[in-house]
Amino acid sequence: MIPEFFYLPFGQMALIATILVTTTSGLLSPLVVLKQRSYLSEALSHLVFPGVIAGLILSQSTNLPLWLCLFIGAGTTAFIGTYLSEFILRKLKIPPDASAIICLTAFFSMGIMTLSSHKGVPISPESLFFGDILTLNKSDIFLMFFSFIVVTFSILPLKKHWDAWLVDREFAQISGFHVVLLDKIFPIILTLFILSGLFAVGGLMISALITAPALLVSPKKAFSPLVVTASLLVGLVGLCLSLVFNFPVGPTIVLVGFLSLLGKTVFFSV
Repeated sequence: MIPEFFYLPFGQMALIATILVTTTSGLLSPLVVLKQRSYLSEALSHLVFPGVIAGLILSQSTNLPLWLCLFIGAGTTAFIGTYLSEFILRKLKIPPDASAIICLTAFFSMGIMTLSSHKGVPISPESLFFGDILTLNKSDIFLMFFSFIVVTFSILPLKKHWDAWLVDREFAQISGFHVVLLDKIFPIILTLFILSGLFAVGGLMISALITAPALLVSPKKAFSPLVVTASLLVGLVGLCLSLVFNFPVGPTIVLVGFLSLLGKTVFFSV
């Protein structure tokens, strides 16, 4: 029996958004976890934050479409932040996660400062931090669908190349795999997904959404249907529980993923 909520337009929008964002995160999860780049997804979710604010301000002062302004702003700050993180990493020879943490906190602080100094920005900090999947519109769904298509066609046709990239990048390059192309694609599709899911599950939640599915399934390859399925199920269960108990959707989905992982840990430790 279908809950009455899903007969309502915003309920249908929330269901579609949950399916799109969790399916896409399931596609990306093996790459992020097996390549040990979970810190990168966390960093990017914070690096795009000031860019999103700048995009919202730009859309208010120009006639440009909102989605284009968001892409320009988020893409710019993600590129600058990633470059600065790599620059600090090379020059100071510090651990990658330390460099990423310094940059992500700085950019996140810039976003907070910009948001506090522009009271007319039509979004609340809570929506950016935790998402609000019940207030999405058709343009948000379009961006999620676009992200899903780009991620799908960036991973599935290149599965063998991604597998080689994950195992040994240097040997894969010598063997003729397109590792240089993958090096460029990876941060782009990760940034695109984070931007598309930002208003649905929030910047503080989305890195966990990417990481949890692969930890639950423990895939061996770049693409795993089981990881995608696990991510989708966690999302749907989280959505339903959030509606029943009137909890925020993004945090509820993340909590379901954590409890599932905790259950797996306990089961295998017995």
